[in-house]
Amino acid sequence: MSGLDQVCHDQIAKPAAGPCDENVHLLSPACDPGLGPSDEPKLGVANKKQQTYQNEPMVANIRTIGMPALVSFDTVARLGGISVAADHLNMAKSGVSRHISRLEEHFGVKLVERSGRSVKLTPTGIRLHQRIKSILADIDLLDDIAREETGDVSGQVNFAATAEFGSLIVSTLLPAVRDRFPNLTLVMRPAYDFEDMQDPSTDLAFRIGTFDDDRLVAKELGSFTCWLVAAPELAARSPVSTPNDLSDKPCLTFRSDVTETTWTFFSSKVASPVQVSGPFATRSFPVLFDLAVTGQGYAFLPEFMLTDALTDGRLVRCLPDYVSRQYSVFLTYRPGTRRIARVDAVASLAETLIPALL
Repeated sequence: MSGLDQVCHDQIAKPAAGPCDENVHLLSPACDPGLGPSDEPKLGVANKKQQTYQNEPMVANIRTIGMPALVSFDTVARLGGISVAADHLNMAKSGVSRHISRLEEHFGVKLVERSGRSVKLTPTGIRLHQRIKSILADIDLLDDIAREETGDVSGQVNFAATAEFGSLIVSTLLPAVRDRFPNLTLVMRPAYDFEDMQDPSTDLAFRIGTFDDDRLVAKELGSFTCWLVAAPELAARSPVSTPNDLSDKPCLTFRSDVTETTWTFFSSKVASPVQVSGPFATRSFPVLFDLAVTGQGYAFLPEFMLTDALTDGRLVRCLPDYVSRQYSVFLTYRPGTRRIARVDAVASLAETLIPALL
């Protein structure tokens, strides 16, 4: 174990005892104003001297760093700024800055580079943050182990999913969770990237597309394709019979930079790419869906979003012999996460219920 790893291990052996920022709303012995020297266990003189001698290096370190400082550092590292971290932790910016300074003073190295309103971790800060994330996750695990021993699966499970797929998941998963585990709550963060799974506060993520990250566990739940749709009026006024007909039609595209893109259609495994553009682009399928319903353009949307609109006639399917490529849906999580009872309960339900929706 390296010097930095050993120090980090020693600090977490026991939270610091001593002053704590009054705005830190975290459970830590260091934040209990009712504890003081008089509350220490009474030991015999010989035993107390021996314990002091044996633990003196560790005690010196423990009294200079505590859990709140580690949580502050982790939050600053994840959110990229002291102000936003302070808001997230519901504490003063000065308190967060003081925690960072204490860590830097303790380790004798610079952990962050401040630049205006943002901060960037130094190489040492990046290395330390990896350890701290694991340590904080293990501390959360202690509570879950205790609950599991009492047979009570409770708490909050945080998961990430794209907005449109998240809506599909929640409509099925939430009723099942409430029925089976009434003491569990769910929090969803709409997101399109895989990177958020390195945040210990994210327990699970539902991801669409290819998957190539050996840091995570991924289980494929199923797949879907995209269909070309339009409002009935637009389809009748400006019909298409082949993918190439879309090149001069108004198309609503899934982009965040320009409206031009390439849609690739497959029929009998034969690919037909076509350049399309139109009046509007956004990285939000729900917005594209709403615009398609109002006749603003053709849209290439996930099939699971379209059932009701096709049934009630708000949209019609165009080029029914053509679909997009298959998009796989993965349930992803960090190794060891499912040892936590609340996370495993939700993941198991997802593995049972979600494939039937695809």
